[in-house]
Amino acid sequence: MKGPHPLFLSVLLIYGAFFPWPSAAKSMEGKVLMVFDGDTILVRIEGRDEHVRLREIDAPEVTTRKQIGQEPWGGRARQRALAFLRGKTVRLEIEEGDARDRYQRILAYVFEDGTFINKEMIRSGNAFFYPPLVKGKYAKDLEAAEREARDKGVGIWNPKNGLKERPSEFRLRTHRDNNLFSNFAQQVGNAPGKKHFKEYPVPEGKIVANKRSMVYHMPGSMNAKRVDPKNRVYFDSKAEAEKAGFRPARKE
Repeated sequence: MKGPHPLFLSVLLIYGAFFPWPSAAKSMEGKVLMVFDGDTILVRIEGRDEHVRLREIDAPEVTTRKQIGQEPWGGRARQRALAFLRGKTVRLEIEEGDARDRYQRILAYVFEDGTFINKEMIRSGNAFFYPPLVKGKYAKDLEAAEREARDKGVGIWNPKNGLKERPSEFRLRTHRDNNLFSNFAQQVGNAPGKKHFKEYPVPEGKIVANKRSMVYHMPGSMNAKRVDPKNRVYFDSKAEAEKAGFRPARKE
C-alpha cells in the first residue's frame, strides 16, 4: 500500500501552520463561590479558588464603587448568571493550550446540570459572542446563539432600548481593563515589594466575616484585622458563620 503523496503532506503542513487544528479539551468540576458579572465567576476547584472567565462570551460591564458600567444591562447580566450559577457545582471544559487569559483567569465553557451557560447567556440577550483568535469547539454554537438573540431582539438586542456599545468598545473607551484582574495579573510572580494593608482592631474572641467575599477569619488571624469594618459581620463560632452562608479562609 502506498503512503500519502508528498505534495499532500506538504499541503497539510502549510494548512496546519496557518489554521491550527482544534485542540483537545480537558474537563474539571468545581463549586461556584461568587458571580462577579455576566461572564466572570469564582470557582473552588480541588481546594483552590479560581477566577473563571466564560469562554467566547462578553457580558455588559457592571457598575462598581470605582467605575461606571453599562447599566441596566450589566446588572441584568449578572442577575441572569446568578440565577444559573449561585452555589452550583459546574463542569468546566478548557481548551488545551488556551487555558487562561492575560489576567490569569481560567477560560472555560461552563455547564450546570446539562445547561451550557455560555450559550444561554448569549441566547437570552445577556452577552455577546466574543471570538478569540483561535476559536474553540463550541464557537459556532455560540455564534448561532447570538444570531438567534439578535433576530428576536431580546435583551441587549432590544431595538428600542438595547445596548448601543459592545463591552469591548466600552472598556477601550473608559479604560476598564485597569480593574481587579489586571491588578491581580501585575501582582503575580515578579511584583516588587509587599502590599501593605490597613488594619483595624478586632473584638477579643470574635470570628470576623467579610460580607463582600463571604469568607470568615478565626480569632487572632491577621487577615481578620484587615477586613474593613463596614464589611464586617461578627460570629461566636464557625458553625454560626457557616450557617449564615460564610466559608472559612483558605489559610489562617
